[in-house]
Amino acid sequence: MEQVKSTLKDYPVMRWAILILSSAVMFFNYYFYDALSPLKDLMQENLGFSSSDYGTFMSAYSVPNVFLLMAIVGGIILDRIGIRITGSAFVALMAIGAGITGYGASEAYLSGGFGYDFMASFWPAYSPALKMMYLGFFIFGLGAETSIVVLSKVIVKWFKGKEIALALGLNLAIGRLGTALALNLSPSLAAVEWTNAIWFGVILLWVGFVIFLLYTLLDLKIDRQIRETIPHDPEDEFQWADLKFLVTNRTFIFITLLCVTFYSAVFPFVKYAPDLLMNKYDLGRQISGNISSILMYGTILLTPIFGWIADYRGKSATLMYLGSALLIIAHLMFAQTMITPYIPMFILGVAFSLVPAAMWPAVAKIVGENKIGSAYGFMFSVQNIGLMLVPILIGVVLDSTNPNYQNEMNNAQFASLQKNEVYEDIYRVKDDDIVKNESFKVKYIIHADSCTGDIVWKSYNRVNSDDKGHYKFNINEHKISAIADYDHLDLKNHNLGIRMKRIKSGWLSENDTLTVVQKDTFALTDPDQTYNYRYEKSGKPVKNATFNVLITLFDWETNNVVYQEKQAVHTDENGKMKVKVGTGTIQEADYKYFNFKKGKYCAEVIEPLDYTNAMLMLSLLGVLGLFFAFLLKRDDKVSGYGLEQPNKME
Repeated sequence: MEQVKSTLKDYPVMRWAILILSSAVMFFNYYFYDALSPLKDLMQENLGFSSSDYGTFMSAYSVPNVFLLMAIVGGIILDRIGIRITGSAFVALMAIGAGITGYGASEAYLSGGFGYDFMASFWPAYSPALKMMYLGFFIFGLGAETSIVVLSKVIVKWFKGKEIALALGLNLAIGRLGTALALNLSPSLAAVEWTNAIWFGVILLWVGFVIFLLYTLLDLKIDRQIRETIPHDPEDEFQWADLKFLVTNRTFIFITLLCVTFYSAVFPFVKYAPDLLMNKYDLGRQISGNISSILMYGTILLTPIFGWIADYRGKSATLMYLGSALLIIAHLMFAQTMITPYIPMFILGVAFSLVPAAMWPAVAKIVGENKIGSAYGFMFSVQNIGLMLVPILIGVVLDSTNPNYQNEMNNAQFASLQKNEVYEDIYRVKDDDIVKNESFKVKYIIHADSCTGDIVWKSYNRVNSDDKGHYKFNINEHKISAIADYDHLDLKNHNLGIRMKRIKSGWLSENDTLTVVQKDTFALTDPDQTYNYRYEKSGKPVKNATFNVLITLFDWETNNVVYQEKQAVHTDENGKMKVKVGTGTIQEADYKYFNFKKGKYCAEVIEPLDYTNAMLMLSLLGVLGLFFAFLLKRDDKVSGYGLEQPNKME
């Protein structure tokens, strides 16, 4: 008997190298998809989005996969013309769509750039920014879901009959790492300029496109080897009749329904999770992003473990059933308790490891490899119905259950507040639901010109409601300042000095003080507010050095901090440096020293959002998922597909 020649996939090093390449593209896909999750409130503040607008924008990803059936069409295209052409085209669409999304939020576009007037000419109820970003996220989604189908087929192609569940688990884990890092990094990138978080994701996607082009060279080689070593069987080719099998197979229908309900209760939650934590638990943006990422870091560790169990021990249907039950528990904890968010987030991470690790390899048991692209595409398209509708529903629920969370003040009302200095209101979720005797933070924001204009001030104020829900705060006694426009600082009417300290490894030392300058020598006469200084150490200039400095403007009479920022500076070959005050990252500002009397302003006070009803809605989706997991587990006993049996062939 003639011995079958080995192909590239028979070499473990090559298999795992392919896994790394495909997983890198998956990583970049997931990174961009979730990079905007920690930015919900910044979109509301900078672009004027409501919660419903945000949900509508997030749903754009799924629209092409629902109404155009692109995941199904892409799967069919994949099965008919192969991985190389399909993957290259759809990975490119991801990168292009991401670029358009970033452009829609950019200052260049918002200032009347290309396409702005056209977008403003129709559907006036929606802003030009929302429409352009919607278009970009639509195109990104057009490419992203089919790209995931392509990458899944790549793994099946190289690992079927080998460590397929472990490989798919690792692939998912690396994708989840993209989401986790997006939740971690976006708040930091947005601290300097909020759109930086978007553009970083755009760059990663273009890197992913180059990586996929490199993979196509290896794919071409293995296809040639397979044709030479394995006789061609016409039955292995995709046939249109195979689609009938997918929509009539009971086991496949159950696993598809579990897919849509389960993922619809997880992915939209991730989009709102940082905002939920900021509102419900009174946490900052960075810590909220970090806690949200626990869900993904848990899957990075656990998904490959559960995949290994499915490979060598089986029990895939049982794993999906258990994961669905844990999903319900986690969402109910967020809805009905104030327990530390670390616990329900960890439980959700376990659930989000169990179901995908068992589900996607199980599909390969139900359908043949010649139909795997179409099967995954069909599942993704049905899944996207939930991913399209649920973010919108969450936004609608949030807006309807929090109608009074935002109080806008026009220029006249704002001027009156400047005189009275005290803001007073009643904290109520609905007209008949007053929040009594509770401590919380409210945001005080000032926009130039209108409430969609540039933000010139944003501070957080800790307040307490009484037994009638009444609360108040003095605008001159802010607790945390996030934005303070340097141009509004009243320099002429105060005796100010400047102090600069070099920052070393995050620590400040009195020995690092560069200079202290009184008002009469402070660079007030320079229209650019640029301060020139020669930096010396031990009598010698510090040449060609780059370092961070903390710049503090202070009241010379009281020593109060008026304005403080951090920025990077550079010395030239003579040790001279230029510091332009007002261009760094703000650390602190005192409202009393800012002048908002001249010009037109719109101010708003934003109270925390109540997420209870939204989380109950996601819990209900979890219940439906548990029901379909039960049907799948029961059906496995008569279907003969062996979902409870190990995946690894002996």
